[in-house]
Amino acid sequence: MLVSFWSSSDIRTGVTTNAACISYFYARRYKRKVALFENHVPARQSLEDILIGKKQPSFLFEEPVYYNKSNSVNYVYGLLKSGMEVSDFSEVSIHMADGKLHYLPVSSPNHDLFDYELNKIIDKLLDELTARYEVVFVDLKRLNTLTTKRIVERSDCIFLNCLQDEFRMNDFLKNYSLDVEKLFFVISKLNDNSNTGFDNFLMENGIEDSRVSYIPRNEVIESACRNGSLSSFLSKNLWVVRGEKNFELISQIRKMTSFIKNRAAKSKGREEAI
Repeated sequence: MLVSFWSSSDIRTGVTTNAACISYFYARRYKRKVALFENHVPARQSLEDILIGKKQPSFLFEEPVYYNKSNSVNYVYGLLKSGMEVSDFSEVSIHMADGKLHYLPVSSPNHDLFDYELNKIIDKLLDELTARYEVVFVDLKRLNTLTTKRIVERSDCIFLNCLQDEFRMNDFLKNYSLDVEKLFFVISKLNDNSNTGFDNFLMENGIEDSRVSYIPRNEVIESACRNGSLSSFLSKNLWVVRGEKNFELISQIRKMTSFIKNRAAKSKGREEAI
């Protein structure tokens, strides 16, 4: 199953943070092997920077992290480009979430070159990853790149990240042609004091509440991302209960991972029935 996180906004909407949160939480909660990658050269912080920081001890934040820098992701991409078989992705990925989350780092400093080269193998790469992992999570660049367009087309589920005061569904549909059945919404940094509350957001945009989740504004998680300790934060809060600090945030992350898990199960059932 292919799950992408994307935004149509020129304003930062937390796409990378949300992709990191959901993929890590999914791997830890369900103990299933999942893949994670960006289809772009990271700007300020990569998914690796946010989750674990670019440090290389054998144990970091109470979980094993494996760095196999000698086995470059570029080598695997080269095999796919030449039509050769890829035996395993685990040796070229960074392992997190007790080894269940496999992150494929971006090693190119130039986005245009990266996008051009990745586009040559994007279908092969997605075929290989979706065949080996229960869920493949992707942090997408905006829709003006070759690979983003292709990944969106192939995604089983697209989480559109937006801000409650900025997003307008009518304007979005005029500018983008997407399969709305695959489209779900994540309101980032939900502010209860905004003139556009959650219910107003649904009403003004004509969206069913079952298709919308939100990530409340949370200074702790913002700090964890800056410090490269998001994995530690999520691990410590995995099983928080109502009334405890961070429950609202974690309950929304649980909602999204449950939703993805159910869709993954249905997708697998359809494949087995064919």
